[in-house]
Amino acid sequence: MANSEYEYVKREFEFDRRLPPSNWIVVRIDGCHFHRFSKIHAFEKPNDENALRLMNACATAMLEKFPDIVFAYGVSDEYRYGIRHPLIFVFREETEFYHRRESTFSKILSLCVSYFTSVYVMKWKDFFPNKELKEPPCFDARAVCYPNLKTIRDYLAWRQVDCHINNQYNTCFWMLVKSGKSEQAAQLALKVGTFAKDKNELLAQQFQINYDDEPAMFRKGSSVYREKVETTVKIDDYGTPIKRPRLKVTVAHVDIIGPEFWENHQHILREGKFMHEFVKKFGIDRILPPCNWIAVHISGCQFDQFSIIHSLDKPNDETALRLMNASASLMMEQYPDIVFGYGFSNEYSFVFREKTELYQRQESLILSSCSSYFTSCYVTKWKEFFPHKELMQTPRFEAEALCYPKLKIVCEYLSWRQAECHAGNQYNTCFWMLVKSGKSETEAHEILKGTLSKDKNELLFQQFQMNYNNEPAMFRKGSCIYRQKVEELAEAEGGDNGTARERWDVNVDHIDLGPGFWRKHPWIMTNCNQ
Repeated sequence: MANSEYEYVKREFEFDRRLPPSNWIVVRIDGCHFHRFSKIHAFEKPNDENALRLMNACATAMLEKFPDIVFAYGVSDEYRYGIRHPLIFVFREETEFYHRRESTFSKILSLCVSYFTSVYVMKWKDFFPNKELKEPPCFDARAVCYPNLKTIRDYLAWRQVDCHINNQYNTCFWMLVKSGKSEQAAQLALKVGTFAKDKNELLAQQFQINYDDEPAMFRKGSSVYREKVETTVKIDDYGTPIKRPRLKVTVAHVDIIGPEFWENHQHILREGKFMHEFVKKFGIDRILPPCNWIAVHISGCQFDQFSIIHSLDKPNDETALRLMNASASLMMEQYPDIVFGYGFSNEYSFVFREKTELYQRQESLILSSCSSYFTSCYVTKWKEFFPHKELMQTPRFEAEALCYPKLKIVCEYLSWRQAECHAGNQYNTCFWMLVKSGKSETEAHEILKGTLSKDKNELLFQQFQMNYNNEPAMFRKGSCIYRQKVEELAEAEGGDNGTARERWDVNVDHIDLGPGFWRKHPWIMTNCNQ
């Protein structure tokens, strides 16, 4: 901690309350703008098997990464919400993920959707080897607490009922369209009031399709869970394999509405009774207060390990920082309501304009979509910045949302982050110079224990002839991203110079965030560029 005058923004505006125990946490991840994404990538209608298998592979990776996830259920849904491919992840009832702090929702949401996005991008080529990924995919997420086993079972049953209804509709709709009808005519033929039997008859009579013969993955969705399997653990002295039951993540397309599945898999959830309608009541999302500045803070998870695996330079890898800045610049382009970004090391803070109505200010959607898009940009841009380094591990980022009622406090929040950047970078510079000079990491920590800023500057100068103030500003001050007004000449007819016109470009700078900066750039927070 930098122990600066700005730290009150953490002390007074960040709280640590706990979520109630014995509640099942459900995270639902949906594709953002997947109608357009599927069109750009020419997905099959109504179901693209490769796209669904890619989603299932991502769900499998989630269960392998997060032991507290006990069950996942996914479908392809384009009936009510556009093509979204929703996936539901159920955390075990007694999970202590992030110690059940109130910020657990934001942590779980952002971390899950970030990891999911990272896997989706990295596995794309496995399922679409002949299709280039033309734009970064983005996902949002919601989290809900369900109070008992009965409710969680009912929720999953409701999702599978929806899967059947929506897929049956979509199958009819796209068969009609492929037969020559317009989309409006197909919708009219399937207007509200047609029953399941009517759709089955339509498919049988007009297209000779028995709906029950359609792949179970389309009709019933995909259930992902750990299955007990006999696994050979060793061979004894007589050559006989010794087997033990082990839990292995599996994907199945089965009925989860009735009791049979749950009776046969009691290690996942316990038995309960079923009601499908009332479970919607629990889907209440937190709305961030109006007329407050929203700061979304994104930070890398386990990036110490990530940097070791990818041999990033210590204490600062300039290329890695430029990759973070490039990802942040794309965030500014994707979200016009972001007016300022500040980042250093493996973190970034994005300030949204005071009156933003992004996602109607729903916290979960803002957090998850930001975390997902930032991750997507980071993974897709990796090769551009590290052409000779393979991405060996899926990067993931978590996010939290902070609300500040006054512009002054927002500016001081950013000053606090910059003070943290200075204190952290100065310490790391000393630490790694000591290590590179032959000290052990333990010895380096002991030498720096209790030292002040001036002590560290003296250590660098006396032992390594290094003036800390001459280190690159990007390392010492972090990176500021904002929109800068620039003028360009519009070309007139005949190739002559035309009139000057203005546009807003995303600008990256490394500068002090004191009062002088805001006086020099008044338009940033006054939204005149919006």
